[in-house]
Amino acid sequence: MAKLFIPYIMATKNFIHHAKLLSDNGADIIEIGVPFSDPVADGPIIMEAGQQAIKEGVTINYIFEKLEQHKKEITAKYVLMTYYNIICNYGEAAFMKKCQQAGVYGLIIPDLPFELTEQLRQHYSDLNIKIISLVAMTTDKERMSNIINKAEGFIYTVTMNAITGSDGKFHPKLKQKIKNIKEQAKVPVVAGFGIKTVEHVKDIIDVADGVVIGSEIVKRFEEQSQQEIINYLNDIANVLNTNN
Repeated sequence: MAKLFIPYIMATKNFIHHAKLLSDNGADIIEIGVPFSDPVADGPIIMEAGQQAIKEGVTINYIFEKLEQHKKEITAKYVLMTYYNIICNYGEAAFMKKCQQAGVYGLIIPDLPFELTEQLRQHYSDLNIKIISLVAMTTDKERMSNIINKAEGFIYTVTMNAITGSDGKFHPKLKQKIKNIKEQAKVPVVAGFGIKTVEHVKDIIDVADGVVIGSEIVKRFEEQSQQEIINYLNDIANVLNTNN
């Protein structure tokens, strides 16, 4: 199985340009963050990017509009990372239909419990939009088994009990947790939160089916030249391809 490279970007005014750059430089799936005023899972880098996007006037309608206009130019699959409040305010049915029209592969909804995630999945199964499951280090064995059995697209394993971009080490039981998940999973099991460097990727990829890199990507788009970003993306992609 090929190792998945899943970079994250915030949906700023430039997000289509960023998505194309990622798509052209090794991304398999792009996670697009929908800016939200109270993002419970986001660290300071992503939170600041989200606040800036809100100031720029980026709304969910803007995101849908731009994705619909440019979806044929983005060769990688893309998922939206959003909070349920945005979906609820938009209207579930209308939101899911817009996702389909915009070519959205799946949704990551970190504040929606498994039981409600399952309801959403069942109500809109005909639209074929993947509802991505998250498994935390604190998830108990029975609940984890239920999540895995219903998982689609890929399973997002959170590497530590922290917010995104944290500078801590991976949870000491992470690798065993991923191995346990993979024994039961029918979809790829990827790791995310705190992954920044080639060394981080090398460390986790012997057990994980791929990596999500968020805060580091957002930071580099803010601070680096396009060529520097491409070099970084290629370095990560080369590690993942080498470990297929």
